[in-house]
This record gives sequence, structure tokens and C-alpha cells, in this order.
Amino acid sequence: MNKVNVKLLILIFISLFTLNCSNQTGMNDYDIVVKFSQGEQLKFPDFTLEYTGERTETKQFPNGNSIKMKFHEFNVTSSSSQKKVSWSSGTGDIAPVRFEIDGKNFELEMSNSEKLKTKLSENELVIVKK
Repeated sequence: MNKVNVKLLILIFISLFTLNCSNQTGMNDYDIVVKFSQGEQLKFPDFTLEYTGERTETKQFPNGNSIKMKFHEFNVTSSSSQKKVSWSSGTGDIAPVRFEIDGKNFELEMSNSEKLKTKLSENELVIVKK
């Protein structure tokens, strides 16, 4: 092969790789790490997810002790329904929160992805379709 053909092949591979990696439709896939920010709408095949912010809630125990818990709030909207989903690490059990929309089941993972077996940054999440 001459140098022109090699360069052309490299250019084609780079172009194909870039095309496949870009999200031209704005659609996110399930089972991948997705970055989010407040007010941004993340489109998934079955719904749109919007992070609306954090809230803090104080839980009182019968013995007089209390604990403050931080919740991350999301709106989930499909073509026919809408719901709120809250995720919290609570008292340290970092688990996905399950939700259902239009008869389909999903999990929202934050902090740690059981599906991908990896830790997530504060502004990352994974949606798992069940």
C-alpha cells in the first residue's frame, strides 16, 4: 500500500469511529454512564429524564435522634405519563432506585453502578432497563 491509501484508510476509520461515538439525535442509551446537570433534559428511548435538584429531609427516630438525608430529584416524562423519582444514598446503602413508566421497569443508578460494576462521579448516572 502506498502512503496515500494508508492515510485514506486511517481517515475513514477515524471518521467512522467519530460518527458512531457522536450522539447526533441527542438520544442516550441504557446501561451507559450519562453526565447530567440541573435543568438539562436527557432523552432515552422510552422517556425524558430531567434533574431538578437536591432536597434535604430530616428523619426523626422514636429515641429522639435524627438524621439528615440528601435526595436527588428527577422528573421522568414519557409521551403519556410523568412522575418524580428520588434517589438517595440514605444511611449509606448505595443502591439503584427502581421506577416504572408506561408499564416498563427501570433502575436509576448514582454514585455506584451495579450494572457496570464501577463508581460514578457526582454528576453521572446510569439508567438500566429491566
